[in-house]
Amino acid sequence: MFGWIVAAALAISAPVTAPACPGHPSAPLVSPVVAVRSGPGVHLGAIRYAQSVPLADHQLALTFDDGPDGEHTGQVLDILDRHCIKATFFLVGQEVEADPAAVRNIALRGHQIGAHSYTHPDSMAALPLAEARAEIDRSEEALQRVMQTAPPASQARLTHFFRFPAMIDSPDLLAETDRRGLASMSADYGFDDWVDDIPPDRLYDLALTLTEERKKGVILLHDYNPNMIAMLDRLLTALEARGYHFVQLTEARP
Repeated sequence: MFGWIVAAALAISAPVTAPACPGHPSAPLVSPVVAVRSGPGVHLGAIRYAQSVPLADHQLALTFDDGPDGEHTGQVLDILDRHCIKATFFLVGQEVEADPAAVRNIALRGHQIGAHSYTHPDSMAALPLAEARAEIDRSEEALQRVMQTAPPASQARLTHFFRFPAMIDSPDLLAETDRRGLASMSADYGFDDWVDDIPPDRLYDLALTLTEERKKGVILLHDYNPNMIAMLDRLLTALEARGYHFVQLTEARP
């Protein structure tokens, strides 16, 4: 099983030799991609699973949970644009339905989209299985409905990635995502930006410390938090100066 999971998640990582990003010469103009296969048995991310996305030393992948939020998500997208970084956004179905324009804007600006449940329950594992199944299905359906009128290039940014709220799953829930052909995508680390009252300077210090300890990884962020947004540009600049390169998680297509 170990070998199958690793083979299923083999990544194609483009070399960091692209033209420089304006204003950020240590960053490439376009984020290199790491393509991850979706499907049964693909469960990735050190927070929850034994395996993670195979990143090289000093490679980082940004992921954002719990959106979209038109105002705050837009601010995050502007910061990412300035650094020529493309990320992966895990969106909540009811928020998708509440702000479809924000969803389409994420895709239009080159970011990948995965599902993150429909109502973001505290623990999907604590729900009756029928309700948990509905959380998966309704989140996927909401994304499909919102994106069905988007340009084909934007529609192609929908992935078969699913992230459980709070990374809490169960064998039954993993069987459900496997049956639907979804990759269960955890992350490698975060720095508590889901806590609203941690000031920006503290979040910045935590992010630098944890990144320097790990040297690579899939990072968990939340695009609704103004304190995270307040330090994000500064953080990306500091990480680029320390030799880190940002890659985008995409779905490997046949």
